[in-house]
Amino acid sequence: MNYQKLNNITGWIVWGIASFVFLSTMEQTTSLWDCGEYITTANKLEVGHPPGAPFFMMLGRLFSAFASPENAAMMVNSMSALSSSFCVLFLFWSITMLGRKLALKSGEIDQNATIAILGSGAVGALAYTFTDSFWFSAVEGEVYAMSSFFTAIVFWAILKWDVEDDEYQSASENIKAQSHPNRWILFIAYMIGLSIGVHLLNLLAIPAIVFVVYFKKYSFTWKSFILAGILSLVILVGIQNFIIPKTVSIADWVERLFTNSFGLPFNSGAFFFLGLLITLIVVGLRWTSSNGKTIINTAILSFALVLIGYSSFVMILVRSNANPPLDENNPETLAQLQSYLGREQYGSWPIGYGQYWNSPAFSDCDADHRGPDKIKYMKLSSLKTKGISEEVEAKDTNFINSTLLPLNLHARYIKNPQTKKYRSSIWEKNISFINEWELNAFKSDCDSINSLLKANGLPKMILFEKEVQKEYLNTLKGKKGDKNYLPEYCTIFPRMYRQGEGDKYKVWSDYRGDKDKPLPALAQLNNMLPNNYQYRDQQYQALRTIADNTQYPKEQRDYVRDISNNLYKDGLYIPSFGENLAYLFNYQLNWMYWRYFMWNFSGRQNDIQGYGLTGGGGKILEGNWLSGVNFIDNQRLGDQTNVSPDITLNKGYNRYFMLPLLLGLIGLIFHMIKHPKGAFVVFMLYLLTGMAIVIYLNQKPAEPRERDYAYAASFYAFAIWIGLSVWALYDFSKNAKAAQIKKVLMYALGGSVGILGFQFMTGNGMTLGLSLTYMAVISCALLYLLSLAGKQLKDSKVLAFIPLVIGLLVAGLMGYQNWDDHDRSNRSTARDFAANYLNSCDYNAILFTNGDNDTFPLWYIQEVEGVRTDVRVANMSLLSTDWHINQMKKRAYESDPLPINMRESVYREGKRDYVLINQNEKKKFKNIGLKRRMEKVLNDFKKRSNKPSLNNAELRSLLKMAYWLKDIADSLEKDRSDVENKSLSKNTISLIEGNPNDVSYETKARGFISLAGASKIKQQLLQLVSSIEKTYSKWPQRWYSAKEAIAFISNDRNKKFQNFSCNNESFIDFNKIYIKVNTENAIKAGIMDSTDMQNPKFRTFIKWPLKGSMMYKADIAVLSLLANYEWDRPIYFASIVGMQANRNLQKHMYCEGLAYKLTPIEYGGTGGTHTEKMLALLNKNYDLIKRNGDSVKVGFDWGNMKGEGVLVDYYTMRMVQNLRLQMMKLSDQLIAQNRYDEALNVLNITFEEMPVENEQVPADDICYYLCANYFEAGDTLKGNQIGQTLANLQLDRLNFFSDLDKDIFLPYVWNELGRALFNVEMLREASLTNLDRTKMFEPNTANNNASFLEKGVLANTNYDQLCLKLRAVYRENPGKRSFFENQQKFPVYYTQLWKSGI
Repeated sequence: MNYQKLNNITGWIVWGIASFVFLSTMEQTTSLWDCGEYITTANKLEVGHPPGAPFFMMLGRLFSAFASPENAAMMVNSMSALSSSFCVLFLFWSITMLGRKLALKSGEIDQNATIAILGSGAVGALAYTFTDSFWFSAVEGEVYAMSSFFTAIVFWAILKWDVEDDEYQSASENIKAQSHPNRWILFIAYMIGLSIGVHLLNLLAIPAIVFVVYFKKYSFTWKSFILAGILSLVILVGIQNFIIPKTVSIADWVERLFTNSFGLPFNSGAFFFLGLLITLIVVGLRWTSSNGKTIINTAILSFALVLIGYSSFVMILVRSNANPPLDENNPETLAQLQSYLGREQYGSWPIGYGQYWNSPAFSDCDADHRGPDKIKYMKLSSLKTKGISEEVEAKDTNFINSTLLPLNLHARYIKNPQTKKYRSSIWEKNISFINEWELNAFKSDCDSINSLLKANGLPKMILFEKEVQKEYLNTLKGKKGDKNYLPEYCTIFPRMYRQGEGDKYKVWSDYRGDKDKPLPALAQLNNMLPNNYQYRDQQYQALRTIADNTQYPKEQRDYVRDISNNLYKDGLYIPSFGENLAYLFNYQLNWMYWRYFMWNFSGRQNDIQGYGLTGGGGKILEGNWLSGVNFIDNQRLGDQTNVSPDITLNKGYNRYFMLPLLLGLIGLIFHMIKHPKGAFVVFMLYLLTGMAIVIYLNQKPAEPRERDYAYAASFYAFAIWIGLSVWALYDFSKNAKAAQIKKVLMYALGGSVGILGFQFMTGNGMTLGLSLTYMAVISCALLYLLSLAGKQLKDSKVLAFIPLVIGLLVAGLMGYQNWDDHDRSNRSTARDFAANYLNSCDYNAILFTNGDNDTFPLWYIQEVEGVRTDVRVANMSLLSTDWHINQMKKRAYESDPLPINMRESVYREGKRDYVLINQNEKKKFKNIGLKRRMEKVLNDFKKRSNKPSLNNAELRSLLKMAYWLKDIADSLEKDRSDVENKSLSKNTISLIEGNPNDVSYETKARGFISLAGASKIKQQLLQLVSSIEKTYSKWPQRWYSAKEAIAFISNDRNKKFQNFSCNNESFIDFNKIYIKVNTENAIKAGIMDSTDMQNPKFRTFIKWPLKGSMMYKADIAVLSLLANYEWDRPIYFASIVGMQANRNLQKHMYCEGLAYKLTPIEYGGTGGTHTEKMLALLNKNYDLIKRNGDSVKVGFDWGNMKGEGVLVDYYTMRMVQNLRLQMMKLSDQLIAQNRYDEALNVLNITFEEMPVENEQVPADDICYYLCANYFEAGDTLKGNQIGQTLANLQLDRLNFFSDLDKDIFLPYVWNELGRALFNVEMLREASLTNLDRTKMFEPNTANNNASFLEKGVLANTNYDQLCLKLRAVYRENPGKRSFFENQQKFPVYYTQLWKSGI
């Protein structure tokens, strides 16, 4: 069998292995993060988040089109799995092509060489198959698997071109006429075009492709080499920054020219541009072909093929115009598609030059101190209003205003001095709409309003010019650009740029600040300080002086201290450039790239997201890379001898002992020596898909998730070198000389030992030196043994198999270690949690979600599986966009539209993206004039009451006034509960205007004196004054309905110029909001029961103050919904956190399952719990009443978390924690109600469905509260059984912590140590519930008073020994006394116990 056939067969065998691995471990349904969205958009061809993945969607549609809804996700996941296995196939063939080049340099290829070459391909491909990051993406419906496939195929194609070009040059003329290797260049261009419709990462392979061509066609000179590099970047930037955005941009410009300037129909310009582009390409191809311009012809044809591939984005336009339920960003026009492709909603970041996080901007709004004005064109239909000649009476204006409000229209009145009447017109001169149906609906509403006005004898108010104007309008016209930063506080190559992240940047960069560049003083701080300061550090010192001065009131000092702390937190100086680079190396390169690299080729500590230096105890406990070699890991992570089971039992605990890394380095070094050009090409692929991404993305600290998936292509490149290590070892065993072995020993061992010695002397840790020494020893031993084998087995086939077997063992080790944390085949957690969220809601509910993981799986299960389509899911983050609000205003499946009645142009992008909350004191209180007047009266009354001595006449006068003030106070109390009236009641005003000398008060005063006696009057009078004063301090405030708030916000007159933005910004000058409860509808909709009206916490009006100083668009949307809310459908929130400005509504929230329901009951705090519904959901016995009165049983599913070996990873655990929290609250409430059997049932279900044994579902702090409830509910047997498992986990953690070096590692885990002992102590105390507290804390004298005598659930554990070790830790760290004595951080009973022995 010839080499080519063997190469093909072996490649397909490797493909089969990879396919089996991925298909057998892939998730059968949706996963977390973006998967639910991608599966949905693929299955239904809907529009996902920018910049879109249309080609992925179309293929996903093909895969899932013939599957049942519940299997659609599996089919899209299988597409990712097969994409990944094909990626492995092309990696195999790429390695064998590179290996064959190396083999040909050594002579002819014999059978042994063939085995070594094919073995190289197999080892490299299988090693990549089992890498952590690639495998993660291979088993879920995301774009990264297919993106890796495109990277693999274009890299393979350029290597194929390289091989065929050699054959072409030596071929006969007949063969040359049949085919040309440049067809591979065209193929690559088409693949790149298609890949844009998946993910842009594939473009990063272009420089490697260019260098393959360069090395093949040109002789090396430094000049040509540099020019080739520049050309590669020009092509890359040209596609990314010109072809992708500018093609659409130019087409959009032509479209607007044809429509706006030439008056032609919509889309005429787009078709003209398309025809012109095709014509130019055809003319260019014909001219270059007829004139023999081969290179230009290939370039034009490649450009055309890129565009053909890129044309998949037409599908985005087509589907967006179909207005599917999921239509993110609504890219219906070329202008909107341009914004969509540019990912404008995600903002921008500096790369080459820009600001630091605390760089000040210009304080003025001069044109040269800010960016260009903002522009965004939309296809709109506009109506132009016109005034009316008829006049109206003053009394009619309120009726007209209220009539116009539902359409967010406002009237303007001009008084006629002669007739005393008013001429009116609509304030809004131009009203625009994004589609015809909205325009027609608006005109219909206007006709209805005009008819209503006419019926009331008033003129028609809403009149328009006849012609509807259709054109592309700049909806951001007049919107000023953002302020520029002061150039003296900017830098080249800024890494630390994101505002609000200063505390994290400072940690990673070891911030000290550039003392030569103090930041300028903040003007608002100078306004509150006694002096004007020039710099921020001076302001900080002044603030600290005030905060430490006990002469000031405590409240003022605390306030000033908070300001100074925030000022210091943000940095008093601009960072130095050295600190900027320190952040680059410490965080962006080391933590966010090298850590991921080592995960894949050395080992991984666990699957917990690591935050490094900003993660507290997590620095050494979470998400680190691991070698599996203790003397190396001990240097970074503490003594690994007694590492706790929560780490070792984590399925992400993977140890490869650096063997894949070692093989990759051997392959890299060998490749560099034997074929430096080929090594450089692979290095370019590695560099551009790895560290170049780090530089470009300029990542901020504390990303919401690990980002290793973005660098999978660089791990692909390294896997090439792992594969080539097989050939390297074979070549060495065959040709090694004694001198070569000595040289390897000298360089490898000598260099690594030298680095180790240097690190030892400098005291900077020896991880690198020990790692290099360890790998040097292994590699030298391996090479020596292979050289011996080479001498004994000179021409034997065994010689070729030895390195192959070594490589396969290493790949097998990776597969074995990684299998359990990548096998998602039997779980359905994301899908089931989504169902649980929906089933927590009653029929036709509105559910507000917040992030990706409580939204995308819900979209999937509704859109694809058709589960609970009656629930409308609105994402709070996306509600800050106009397009999501628009979608919520439409009906979708069984779900009614949300009652958001704002006109689209009111909340369109650029309008009311935020609204400032500026409380107007005049609008805060009812009758503020009377309030001030009564304050003076009260102050005068207090002064008179506090006189040392009072005669009878004075006492009588004061008592009369006191009774008068008390009557007013009682009336004010009633006014406080009157929400709807903006002024005090007539009774209160009458009392204030009344006379304290009234006869009734005189009578009361005389009676009081006669009963109390003169000696006691003064004391009782002062008590009365105190009571009255409390009432007056709570003067009735004005509350505004949500409708009034929306009316105010939507009025363009309510805008003020703001210097911080250089624009007129909307504001609201009150913050007390209410909505009225429609009890009849609420009872019908099941939001409340009729018995709830007897609850003392029932409220006819729901009141809440807006939180913070700003409302975002999402808050406005929720407020608009509440303004029109008829209590005819329930409202739920997945999390209280996302409520932002409306967060104070949480006191009316009622937990039902996983969601919080808005109710008329004021529970207070963070709300209440619906016990009966929660129990029914747990038992899958909740009756969901449908619109037609039918009911269906629903309940919770658990994602098969209890299944043996089922993966419950870190991100799933975030969802688990919420579920456990609700179970804890439910069991707490049941125990409080003495419903012990039901509480035990809840606890049993919780621990059965989410078992903690062997960390199947990792135990968190909530588990200890849940276990403690077993004892509270009376099941000590089960409590002891589970409690001992949980206690041992924490005791093992404490054992690990207590063995850590007190100077190097212990400082990172103090808080974790305290938490662990808290959990242990909680279980001990819970298991001793019937014991007297004094007895419970009796010292154990037999254990030298280091622990407590009564152990309870800890009886058969190493509790006593651990307490001895912890006491030693306490005594060895006198500087941590404040920690041990802080009852929030440490169980201080132990501190008191251990103190006694000192």
